[in-house]
Amino acid sequence: MNKELLDLRQTKEYISYIRSLGWEADEFQRTYIYIKRFLFWKFVKVQRPGSLDIRSFNEYLLRKYRFSTIYLEPGTQSQYEHFLKLGFKKYNSPYLPSKTIQVDLTKTETQLLNQMHYKTRYNIKKTGGDNLIVTSTGDINKFADFWQKCAKDRGMFLDQRREIKMLHKAFDKNSDIWIATDIEKKWLAAIFQVSTDDISYYMYAASSKEGKKLYAPTILAWKAVESAKQKRKKIFDFEGVFDERFPLNSWRGFTRFKKSFGGREVEYPGCLVRVIF
Repeated sequence: MNKELLDLRQTKEYISYIRSLGWEADEFQRTYIYIKRFLFWKFVKVQRPGSLDIRSFNEYLLRKYRFSTIYLEPGTQSQYEHFLKLGFKKYNSPYLPSKTIQVDLTKTETQLLNQMHYKTRYNIKKTGGDNLIVTSTGDINKFADFWQKCAKDRGMFLDQRREIKMLHKAFDKNSDIWIATDIEKKWLAAIFQVSTDDISYYMYAASSKEGKKLYAPTILAWKAVESAKQKRKKIFDFEGVFDERFPLNSWRGFTRFKKSFGGREVEYPGCLVRVIF
């Protein structure tokens, strides 16, 4: 029997991260439950649980989480359908990416390159010439500032620096930051990835206009894939692409980029909700 691959949201590192953002954590049947309180009401999240006895898990939620809104994002269609039968309702928008691209890292490097779009493969081999230097860094503060600046340049003004720093602190040695700089050490692009035992996730990425011209995002994404493979991870997860069921037009551009690396599309069933009095 194949080992079940644990989702990022079901790790102790993620518990540490979400607690740092003011959430509480509970556990039942090795499934983590996240809780935030507002006055007398509780908002509860259960995200991508692994194998569990659905009926007893549902009974636990009903018994313990009175006066709560529970958002449940199953990892499989079977779980989704079972919870629907037990009283959960479809919710119109997922909190987690409902579709992603996963690259099989058990393949050889040659196989991984061959499954890419030919332009992506060409840009990786081109490597930006002498104007691009790829290295790693532990400077999460500088990464967070760089990411925020690039996001602002794209018209995104929600500050994510605290979340980035807390995620890095929680995953610590199970995280990597890859950067592309010019010969004067100016940052052109960067990627922040975190890993579980088996899966490495493409969590945050940013690039300047100059970096894009030198194909720095492509080169760094390949570096992140290589790094995950060298660490014997089984899957590289691009953590979200455009999903026609829950369309976000702003996701179309980077979806083309992520799909160019090959891999397979993985689709999750969406989000369920239940209000318990």
